[in-house]
Amino acid sequence: MSAAETNRFDDNDDFQPRQSLSEQRHSMNNSVEQNNFDDHMSSSIIDNEDEQSQDLKHITKPKQFSQKPKIQNSKKLSKSMVITDNKSPSLQRNSSIKTLRPMAALPSIDRRAVQGILVRFFRNGDAYHPGVKVAINGLEIKSWEAFLNYLNRQPKLTLPSGGIQHVYSLNGQEIRSINKFQNRQSYVVTSGIFIKANYRHINDTFNDDSDVRIHQQNQFSNGNKRSTDLKSWYSSSSINGEQLYILPYSRLNMYEIMLLNRNLIKKFDQWLNEEVTDLLSHYIDNDIITHLYAITKFSFIEIKSFSHLFNTLRITDRFIGCTDAEFQHSKHYLSTIRPSDFFTNSLWPKKSINEFQKSIPKQDVKLFISWIHGYDGTKETTKTLYTLSENEILYVINSICIIYEPNSKQQRFYTKHNNPITCVTVHRYNSLVASSETILSKDRSYVSIHIWDYMKLETIVELRKEQFGTDISLLSFSPKSDDNFLLIVSRDKPKTILFIDWKRNEIIYSINTKSDKILSALFVFNTNEWIACISQQYLLFYRINWNSKPLKITIQREAEVQNIYTGAVASYNNGEKLIVGDKVGSVHVWCLINNEPKLVVIEESILENDVHIIVCINQEVVLLADDQNQMILWNVKLNTIKHISLKDTFGLIQSICSIRRGFIIGTKLNYILLKEFDTEQINVIMRGHTSPSICICSNKNTDYFFSISSDRYLFKWNNQTRSVEWSIKSPQLISCATLHPQRNIIALGTETSKLLIYDTLSSYYITTIILKINTGVKAVRFSPNGEDLAVGLQNGRICIFNVLGNGDFNLRTDGIFQNNNNTPIIDIIWSVDSNYLLAIYSDNNYNIWSIQSFDIVREQSLHNISWYQMTHPISCNTIDKSFIEMHTSAIVLSPNLVLCSGKDGQIRVFQNFQKRIIRTLDIGLDSIQNMIPSTSNNTYLLTINNNPAIIEIQLNI
Repeated sequence: MSAAETNRFDDNDDFQPRQSLSEQRHSMNNSVEQNNFDDHMSSSIIDNEDEQSQDLKHITKPKQFSQKPKIQNSKKLSKSMVITDNKSPSLQRNSSIKTLRPMAALPSIDRRAVQGILVRFFRNGDAYHPGVKVAINGLEIKSWEAFLNYLNRQPKLTLPSGGIQHVYSLNGQEIRSINKFQNRQSYVVTSGIFIKANYRHINDTFNDDSDVRIHQQNQFSNGNKRSTDLKSWYSSSSINGEQLYILPYSRLNMYEIMLLNRNLIKKFDQWLNEEVTDLLSHYIDNDIITHLYAITKFSFIEIKSFSHLFNTLRITDRFIGCTDAEFQHSKHYLSTIRPSDFFTNSLWPKKSINEFQKSIPKQDVKLFISWIHGYDGTKETTKTLYTLSENEILYVINSICIIYEPNSKQQRFYTKHNNPITCVTVHRYNSLVASSETILSKDRSYVSIHIWDYMKLETIVELRKEQFGTDISLLSFSPKSDDNFLLIVSRDKPKTILFIDWKRNEIIYSINTKSDKILSALFVFNTNEWIACISQQYLLFYRINWNSKPLKITIQREAEVQNIYTGAVASYNNGEKLIVGDKVGSVHVWCLINNEPKLVVIEESILENDVHIIVCINQEVVLLADDQNQMILWNVKLNTIKHISLKDTFGLIQSICSIRRGFIIGTKLNYILLKEFDTEQINVIMRGHTSPSICICSNKNTDYFFSISSDRYLFKWNNQTRSVEWSIKSPQLISCATLHPQRNIIALGTETSKLLIYDTLSSYYITTIILKINTGVKAVRFSPNGEDLAVGLQNGRICIFNVLGNGDFNLRTDGIFQNNNNTPIIDIIWSVDSNYLLAIYSDNNYNIWSIQSFDIVREQSLHNISWYQMTHPISCNTIDKSFIEMHTSAIVLSPNLVLCSGKDGQIRVFQNFQKRIIRTLDIGLDSIQNMIPSTSNNTYLLTINNNPAIIEIQLNI
């Protein structure tokens, strides 16, 4: 034995040499002698344990062992462990074991009896765990770590606190070697410290099918009849549980499932603080659940005891868990919502759940957005840029509010919305933002408004009223820092202005105007008494007396000029003046004189076209812009004008906001530009596609990734500088792309049966490959070794090109892959060794092709091949086909974890081989189109349907 091997034995004295074949092992009652290692059982370990290091093999097979003759060319796997989950192993005892059989009489593998020990494992501290029985033979176990890995793969042993790292006896003594296990004894598995518990199933029988068969064999050999009172071990009692749906109060649109055992011996408060808290732990941070509400169709009922809970289960199975802080808030908030909404469209039908849904383990899985590339200036709901303090700007991508600091290129995100945001307003003096979302699901009949702090990114209150309708078109805060007024205009009622006390969640007043459609509504003249309402026909002023009971309008004024307003409006000089634009390029300045709104200035035809945007830069200067990229800086005090023009290559101006050293411009071609006062130069601080991305691709350990959109542009993004390094416009509509793993080339597939090859360093065009088959290209992939290029086509064919260098691609004519039913290909994936190709078709079926023989490989399992950058659920062979329609792409994180993106905008982490969701991660997106690994570890790039932005997320597990 080597010195290294000797040291490893010394480090762990639990690895003791096993008995030789001449020694005998005694059973628990020392009454029956057994053969030692003559026969061994089958193992369910299919990991690559055989690839362990040579010294580890010596450890698990000490030199005291006599050599056994090897059985050649046997197709039966010899396995060392079998899970006995309701099915016992074939543990058979020899009826005549008084003497040892000679080695020469070693039976064949088909006739060998199975020998080993049967033990049971309980989850640490789970007194109601039924136990999992495992048959073990130490002969072929390579290491203690391999055994722990095997236990970690058993679904009923999954621990809420992490993977299994320790095994203890019931009295707390740690086990560190297979030899320490005793037959038909129970043990505890844990990831941390040992917790002593009174396991209810500790006395369940160990009888199993093999015991029954052995007993039968003995009975028949002795001429006796079969005993009729034998019971299999899996007939033991199961957990008596009822299914509960528990919603965290902080996320009433989410729920977790729990099985309630009526035989609990703990107190109700202890059950809330421990089990319910653990279930909802990833919603409540480090707090604990202290209160429980039952949801009936007519009311919310606080549950204070188990008896009350059991009685309530007769009428409902839906509950809300609250912390102490949430409970105080819930006393008022729950009275404002309808309990019947939680039963709309049978959100959670009562039905049995499978074993994987009974317990969602708590995992240390955290996901957050690291960067969002792009800006959506094409839509009314997302084009507006807002000014915040500290030189930051705010804009919207789908349901995410992005707070961007241009100097440092830092982004922060508010992600509490679940549906696309339609309207935003920022408080003039406080760090408050009001944002409303639309309705996409049938769960609610009206929208919600979030009031949140943009410094802390915390939600202060969420407003939801029937009067809000299905969409919000206008929001405006009161300019006073000490009141809580908010103006709201709903698209369902475009003539009505609602006044909300957002802290009390009450509608305190409403105004029905005579306008057909309100373009702007805001508090003016730096007061909360005067309201301006602007439409294309009217400019109306209202004064409200907040001291009168009931509230009433004391003054109503209508501007003399009508039918010319554009809706462009700004409050000037700390809100003491109001500037309104019209359709003929003029601006009107109103001021409050003698407590009456007066028109003090009319600057006629200051612009050639209609006034599209008005932004107050400082106390004296106002920026005006039309819809033809003409801007002027107007000094109101000096009445001077400075003209600024914007190149048409940037697109039409959509929004402008001011920052400390200049102003920010958002355009219709999705540029965000910075114009500083002390320079004539206009800098690009953000650029994006003008249409949703078709595909994105990247290589690991680089600073670059590439994106292609239906606008036919190919972008090279620098992920360090957060900018577009170069872009080109393709002459053809691009459908897919792939990067060479070693060389600086990118291959683009088109809908016109062509491949375009470009240099990734300089955007230099290299060559065009014209396919002889007149059909669209649906997928292209370079092999991991870079020698081949696979092309998947619309008609189901796959072509292979040799990559020769210098822009030469040679079509391999010795084989063309063809699917029998001509189903279009949606993705192709190479194996790591470039010997196999996985073709995924639009009907969610797949084939594995051998590159050497150009044939479909029937006998190869997906588990037996290491795939290169898997990006589709079916390629993981983990998620059932019923899930595929819900998921758009998937990435293997580890042999036991799969990350999936969904059409519902959620990211899910699945436990491999079990079809089990570990965590659902909602980041406030719409339907996700695609997800790929980004350039650095643990980061991923997402594209969204109907949105041009590219989102980079980071996942920590």
